[in-house]
Amino acid sequence: MSKLLDALLIDLRSQRFTFRLMGLELKPSKPGERRQVLRSPLTFAIMVIATSFEFCTVCAFIVQHSSEIVLCSEALMHGVQMISSLLKMWIFLWKCEELVALIAAIQQPFEQTNIDPAELLIFQQQSRIGQSLSSIYTLMCTGTSISFLLMPLALTLLRFNSTGLFAPVSSFRVVLPYDVTQPEIYFLDCCLMVFVLTFFCCSTSGVDTLYGWFVFGLTAHYRCLVLRLQRISCNKGLSEWQLEQQLDQLFGEHAKLLRLVDRFELAFREIACVEVLLICVLYCSVICQYIMPHTNQNFAFLGFFSMVVSTQLCIYAVGAERVRHEGQEFAQQLYMQLPWHQLSARLRRLLLLPLQRATKETHLGAYFFVLGHPLLVWTFRTAGSFTTLLNALRAKYEH
Repeated sequence: MSKLLDALLIDLRSQRFTFRLMGLELKPSKPGERRQVLRSPLTFAIMVIATSFEFCTVCAFIVQHSSEIVLCSEALMHGVQMISSLLKMWIFLWKCEELVALIAAIQQPFEQTNIDPAELLIFQQQSRIGQSLSSIYTLMCTGTSISFLLMPLALTLLRFNSTGLFAPVSSFRVVLPYDVTQPEIYFLDCCLMVFVLTFFCCSTSGVDTLYGWFVFGLTAHYRCLVLRLQRISCNKGLSEWQLEQQLDQLFGEHAKLLRLVDRFELAFREIACVEVLLICVLYCSVICQYIMPHTNQNFAFLGFFSMVVSTQLCIYAVGAERVRHEGQEFAQQLYMQLPWHQLSARLRRLLLLPLQRATKETHLGAYFFVLGHPLLVWTFRTAGSFTTLLNALRAKYEH
C-alpha cells in the first residue's frame, strides 16, 4: 500500500494528469531539446469553444432576466467561474515557457547525482504533502463537475421512469438556442457539458495546485538552506577561511532562491490578480444560492463548489504566507545559529549585508494586492457585503 501511495504521490503527477486532459504537457525540455507545452491544440480548442459558447448563453440569460436578482445571482456564479477558467488558461499559455522553466529550476538541485540524501528527503517530504493536498483539491473539483452533470441527469431519468414524460432537469438554468426537451438534443447537450466541466475541473485544479507545488518546492529549498546552516554552525573545527568559503556558498544559494521567488511572483502575478478580482463576486453568488429562495436546487453541486471556491482562495493566500514564513525562519536561524561572538570584525562586516538581505520580508503580490491572511479576511468580508447588497435589492424589487 505504501508503494502504491508513493507512486500516486510522485512529484507533479496530479498536475501533469490534469493538464494532459486539456492537451498540455508540463515536462521541462532537456538541454538542446525543444518541447512544446500545447501538445494537442484540437483538444484544448474544443474545450475553450464549448466553454465560450456556454458563457455566451449565461450572458444572454443575465440580460434577459436582469430584473430578477435570484436568477441573475445563480447565472453569475456559473459565468464568473467560466471567466476565471478561461482567463487562467490563456494566461497559462502566455507564460507556459517561463512556468515550465521555473519547474525545472525548482527540481534541478534535487536531480543531481551528488545531492545530499537529507536534502533530497526534505524535497520528497514536501512534494508528498503537496501532492496529497493537490489530490484532495482535485477530488473536490471532480465532485463539483460530476454532481453538476449527474444529479440532474439522474433526476431526469427517475422522472421519466416514473411518469413516462421526458422533462429535463438542469443545474444550468440558462437560455439555450436549441430545444433540450428533445431526448437527442438533451443527450448532445450533456456531451457538450462534459467538455465544459472537464475544462473547469482541469483548469481550476491544474493551475491552482501548480501554484501550491511551487510553494512547497520553495519551502524545501528554504529548509535545505537551514540544514546547511546548521551543519556549518555545528562544525567547530573550521578555520576562518573555510567558514568564509562555506558561508559564501550558502549566501550564493540564498541569492539564487530569492531570484526564484521573484520569478515565481512574476509568473503567477496575473493569475493571482484574476483570482482575487473574481473571487469576491464568485463567493458572493455562491452564498446567495443558500440564502435566497430557490426551487430544485442542486445542493450536492453547491456543497462541492463552496469547498472549491474557499480552498481556491486559501491556496493563494496561505501559500504566499508560507513562503514569507520560511524566509523569516531562515533569517532567524541565520542570526541564532552563527557564532557571531567568535567571528573576526572583518568577517562580521562581510556578513552584515547578507543578513540584512535575509531579514527583508518576502511579499508575493498580485498587482494591486499583497497575498496573505489579511487579503483572505478582506475577500470574505467584501463577499459578505456584496451578498447583503444583493439581498437588499431582492427585497426591494421582488416584493
